[in-house]
Amino acid sequence: MLNRPAVSPNRMKVACLALAITAFALPGKLGAASQNQIAISYEVEVGSMSAMHIAYKATLSDTAYQSTASIKTKGLASMFSDYQMDMTSSGAFDGEGLKPQHYRSKADKKNAEKVLEVSWPSEDPPAVKTTPRDKEDEALLAPALTTGLVDPLSMLLRMTALQAGKPCQSVERVVDGREVYELRFALAGEVKLGKDSPGAYRGPAFKCSMTYTPVGGRPAVKYKKRGGVPSKFDIWFAPVKSGASDEALFVPVLATGRLQGLRFIAYARKASIGGQSIAGSAD
Repeated sequence: MLNRPAVSPNRMKVACLALAITAFALPGKLGAASQNQIAISYEVEVGSMSAMHIAYKATLSDTAYQSTASIKTKGLASMFSDYQMDMTSSGAFDGEGLKPQHYRSKADKKNAEKVLEVSWPSEDPPAVKTTPRDKEDEALLAPALTTGLVDPLSMLLRMTALQAGKPCQSVERVVDGREVYELRFALAGEVKLGKDSPGAYRGPAFKCSMTYTPVGGRPAVKYKKRGGVPSKFDIWFAPVKSGASDEALFVPVLATGRLQGLRFIAYARKASIGGQSIAGSAD
């Protein structure tokens, strides 16, 4: 049976972070004058029970991008903690790469709503707004608001769409309005996901590791008090070719790890790029 602590607010925050890396897929290279529409849905199990559903959609062109993602508890988890988070992100591409412009998340739990917004004015560090306002959280976060930060949805775009070759060869600094954290990716090897693998995809994949380290905000304060041990997760990216391009799209199809002692697994149930399902995707 799913334990009540598995869906506590703090653990749900860690789950959202861990699953941010599996919430979408992005092309290995953006084609000029092209537009990519991506849609992926994930199921998340904590312990041995279905706990969350994740849905992601994105539209990319040669000059701009927009993306949305939602996370919602389901099954027994929703009985203990009826939680939903909706995220949106937008930005632009230029000769120097990706430039996020605005990020917004809205979390609903037991009729209590929390909105976090991050905006990037010109070349300055990002500005954060919380509703209802939490001055203490804003003060804890302020020292970590530096240039070069991206939001969670833009982070995967910068890591994969603007990275040639194999995935998982970068270190990212991310801001979500409540905290700044570092995600360190490393390629572990190439494997094959077979019939025993959960989810829809079967075939070759890149196995990667991701290390999460809080840098600023309240979670960073708690992290230091608890001894500062980073959290680690494993992710599998499927190399999928779309259309006439020879470039592979790195589609995250599986992720595993532990959420404060409880093992979780997230897997892609459906995935489509440009309206076409990826190989092995379920109907």
